[in-house]
Amino acid sequence: MRLGYRSQEKSIWRDEGSQKMRIICDRITWLLRGAYPYLVSKPEGKTIYFSGRSYSVGFVTTSVDPHTPGIEDRPGLKWVQIFSDYEGLKVREKIYFSEDVFDNIGGNIYLIDPSVDRIEFEYFDVNRKEKTEKWVYEWDPKDKDYIPAAVKVRIEFRHDGVRFEVPEFVVRLAAY
Repeated sequence: MRLGYRSQEKSIWRDEGSQKMRIICDRITWLLRGAYPYLVSKPEGKTIYFSGRSYSVGFVTTSVDPHTPGIEDRPGLKWVQIFSDYEGLKVREKIYFSEDVFDNIGGNIYLIDPSVDRIEFEYFDVNRKEKTEKWVYEWDPKDKDYIPAAVKVRIEFRHDGVRFEVPEFVVRLAAY
């Protein structure tokens, strides 16, 4: 009986970890799929509102969460930055046209999951002019006038003190 009970406990523990992993991945995928290639022309040049580093990604999105309060969650476009720090996985939301979105200050910050220790991004650059395709760790909005074709995501999180690496997943950006 004890063996059956322990087996059941372990199965429930694994299911909880899998559920947590699936929720985190679904949330990130949902936000990224709404990425919109918003391009601003200024006298100093064009800027695409998509900024990517290995540790964070920021973009204009059409994905709106009606379950959280704030002006950013009304229908329309908003700036979203996904990153993790010592508190866990976070999302920063800003109104993309009223603030300097590329600054890592301001906006509303939401803690998505405190168990996430690390998140890492790569960007699939399909340069049609140069006819090249490659994965890169940075996406500088001043160097590009298009958004990446896809984003690769790697996540590490803790579940009851045990560290897990989520198998990397790729999100194709529909607006590419």
